[in-house]
Formats: sequence, structure tokens, C-alpha cells
Amino acid sequence: MYIHIGADVSIPAHWIMGIFDLDRLALTGATADFLKQAEKDNKLDLMTPDLPRSLIVTMDRVFMSPVSTATLRARLMGRQGDSKG
Repeated sequence: MYIHIGADVSIPAHWIMGIFDLDRLALTGATADFLKQAEKDNKLDLMTPDLPRSLIVTMDRVFMSPVSTATLRARLMGRQGDSKG
């Protein structure tokens, strides 16, 4: 199953290791270091020119998506049309 994560990008659901709400995530300490390293390694994809709403971590990439965590969760649960994001 593929999950649309925003900006015309869909990835296999089994690639997803974690989805995090950027409104609730402290972008300091270890999280900031993780994102800096991903950017340095050219593995960070900012998928929107606006403020991203979620952080999607896969085995080899990190995506900052405009899609809300609630919408991504609904898509993962197979209810793609239940939530807007």
C-alpha cells in the first residue's frame, strides 16, 4: 500500500518508521541534531514552501510534509477520504 504524503509524493507504507506532529515536536537537542545530519547527508526533503505540519521518518529519508498527522494516520488506516489535511 502506498501513502500520499504531500507534494505529489507517495511512498510505500512499510517504509514509514514514524510520523511526528511538528506543532508538538521540540526542534531542539537530539531532534535538531537529527534534522541537521539528515540535511547534511542530503536526506531531508522539505515538501512545501509553507510551514510543514508533519515529519515523516523512513529508513533512508526524512520528509517535512504539509499534510497533517491526522490525515496521514487516516490514510495509513485505509480511510483516505475521512480527513482533510
